[in-house]
Amino acid sequence: MSGSGDLARNRATVAGYDATAADYAAETDHAPTADHVEALDRLAASVGPGGRVLEVASGPGWDADRLENLGVQVRRTDLSKGFIAVQRERGRTVDQLDLITGDLGGPWDGIVALYVIQHVGRELVDGVIGRIAAALRPGGALLMSFQEGEGEETIVAPEGTYQEVRWREAEMTDCLSRHGLAVDWRSTFDGRRAVWITVIARRS
Repeated sequence: MSGSGDLARNRATVAGYDATAADYAAETDHAPTADHVEALDRLAASVGPGGRVLEVASGPGWDADRLENLGVQVRRTDLSKGFIAVQRERGRTVDQLDLITGDLGGPWDGIVALYVIQHVGRELVDGVIGRIAAALRPGGALLMSFQEGEGEETIVAPEGTYQEVRWREAEMTDCLSRHGLAVDWRSTFDGRRAVWITVIARRS
């Protein structure tokens, strides 16, 4: 698969989220799982009060809300105009940012990339992880999740087409390691189509 094809599939996925952002926000506005809360709490503890965190693919912004309530400064970003509109209607400040091609800024104390890497084409992921690592300060932490497995799946729904790419855990760990990121915490849960792995990886 070419990188340009992967990028096109990513854009189709974003368009699908644009069409369903309000419904997605309503469906996910509920008490998160204990593992999800633990991941956010661990990141907040890692960066400390006043720590500066970049959240990519912020979605409805529920995770950023929790981090801010824990004393973290969050720059909320998303590529989807639909999710940006949802957050702005809630009175939140959110910027449009493309994880694949945009300027991530930094150095950040932490970066949150939950439920987004699966939508990035396989040939593009190494570059994305490299850009994330470069945007972290030494000792900074990445909180991210990915679908465990092999291959990829194209999900066709009335509102759009979604790309989901799966990774063996060892492959993703190697990718992180190549860019100076070492996993120091992980958790898993069974999703509808695959097992999700959530990690906190620290930059050396």
